[in-house]
Amino acid sequence: MDNIPSLSIILIVYNGRPYLEECLDSLRRAFLPGTEVVIVDNASTDGSAELARAHMSQARLVVNASNRGFAAACNQGAATAQGEVLVFLNQDTRVEPNWLRALLEIFRDDSVGLVTSTVLWMDEPKRVQSCGQDVHYTGLVFGRAFGVPRAEVPAPAEVGAVSGVSFAVRRDVWDALGGLCEPFFMYYEETDLSWRARRAGYRCWYAPDSVVYHAGRTDRPGPAALYWSYRNRALTVLRNWQGHTLLLLLPALVLAEGLEWVLALTRGWTGLSAKGRAAWWLLTHLREVVRICSEARGPRRLRDGEMLARMAWRLEPRVVTGGRIGRVLIALCNGLFYLNGRLALWALRFGEGRG
Repeated sequence: MDNIPSLSIILIVYNGRPYLEECLDSLRRAFLPGTEVVIVDNASTDGSAELARAHMSQARLVVNASNRGFAAACNQGAATAQGEVLVFLNQDTRVEPNWLRALLEIFRDDSVGLVTSTVLWMDEPKRVQSCGQDVHYTGLVFGRAFGVPRAEVPAPAEVGAVSGVSFAVRRDVWDALGGLCEPFFMYYEETDLSWRARRAGYRCWYAPDSVVYHAGRTDRPGPAALYWSYRNRALTVLRNWQGHTLLLLLPALVLAEGLEWVLALTRGWTGLSAKGRAAWWLLTHLREVVRICSEARGPRRLRDGEMLARMAWRLEPRVVTGGRIGRVLIALCNGLFYLNGRLALWALRFGEGRG
């Protein structure tokens, strides 16, 4: 690739000692000329910061006194970084040598604002974890190509959202959008960023040749992952749809909420407890919810009708299917989602056309 832009790899660390050496070693093999590394340690207690300093002395290291969360740490790293392109990577990963170059290749197209990698399972390296994300208009998110063999990864394509495991963003786009929403703490922050980027007229793209192996099991989320995901899905929807659109989509949003409760039930007490705590937080922190939603940054170059037309309308769960009964239920729900989505789209286009 000619005229390689200056770039900064931002690695967020929290008690990541079991993964760091392998991660940093693989990064060295992927470096391009002028690569900068910024490591933000979120108050690790296992010596991660010391290991990072010893293993990659040329990296810029930021050590927090407390765990500020993934989103805030990413913003810290970006504020410290000097690159024209910011590349975010999870600590529990290993990248292939062409990982970085393949990400940057996609930026030849000026309309692309964010690019994401092929994410494979660390313990099942021939299976896909995600090739970007599909984003349903109710905020439900599904990993593209989840579980397919590596040999069958899809071609480069525009995606609903990048994966937070590994993605790159142009610096000017990041600044225009105001970075990640720090109150999200972790989970859904990249979905919200991608939604705002698409709303601003930028495209999110998937680079199949940018390959990263991820140790995290997204199909086995723990209580914290479930809580933040349930809570932040609602915030993402509220932040990104305007009030009249939320009213038009209310039946589908209620249906999605019911489905999320069913999904929580399939995970037993862990899921129900996480969903209950997320719902309780939203109900008892209305002033903070309003503030978070009012602070959604970035220009609105696309109207809600244009955004709705570009969102996924079908649910395609790949982790929890519910067997035959689950498939029938999803088919019925998809019919209702389609009907509500089409009616809302018609109303939005009618209203926006008159406006």
